Amino acid sequence: MLTYRHAGDAGDIIASLPVVRHFGRGDFLIEAATYTRQALTPDKWGGLDLLLKQQPYINDVREWRREMVTINLNDFRAKLFKAIRVGQSKDKSLVDWHIEAHGLPLSLKDSAWLTVAEPIKAARVVFNRTGPGREPHHVYHNLMFPWHRVWQKYHQDAVFIGSKLEYDVFRNTCGEVPYYPTSNLLEAARVIAGADLFVGNQSCCFWIAEGMKKKLVLEVWPQGPNSNVFRDGATQGFDQNVWLPELL
Repeated sequence: MLTYRHAGDAGDIIASLPVVRHFGRGDFLIEAATYTRQALTPDKWGGLDLLLKQQPYINDVREWRREMVTINLNDFRAKLFKAIRVGQSKDKSLVDWHIEAHGLPLSLKDSAWLTVAEPIKAARVVFNRTGPGREPHHVYHNLMFPWHRVWQKYHQDAVFIGSKLEYDVFRNTCGEVPYYPTSNLLEAARVIAGADLFVGNQSCCFWIAEGMKKKLVLEVWPQGPNSNVFRDGATQGFDQNVWLPELL
């Protein structure tokens, strides 16, 4: 049985899954590392393990206890940080970094790599904007992104997912929209799966939407645009001129 090791963050883990799918079914070991946004001890998984275990190429999810593994998915960091130090490839997406670190074809990312059973049809549009409550250097916001225009266009067909603090900040700065509290990442993924469109910033929920190949609009973080995906149905929001798709 293959074993995979990854330290997170959660979005990084979701972006690594095309590599896991390629190599084949195995156990996924989550490492609690000090160099990520938060150390992913089991109490911080927030249902990430439940979401991973729904994938047909993952047998089990458990805590990494310093054992040897078949594939170390953290290898992408060495290439990423080396390139950033010399001012290169800052805008390459996390999924590209993972794939290239293992010498695999980038076409692995072209088809959906994430599935969930029983989608929840909470709304046609899902909003998600992380950041409130975090350290400033972990707030991935773009002041040029037109969230008010997004709200005006979609709020009658939308719900917000995320923490209650994230929701309160969004409601107070953008406008009223129903809140759909989710108990864990698996439930959040089910809500995203049941929607027609996802709009959000660089987050785990964004990578869930991308892993499902949902139609999406991304608020690009200018200081670290590592989630840009260029495909039909994906729109990158660099400034106020972002194109907002119609709901058909």
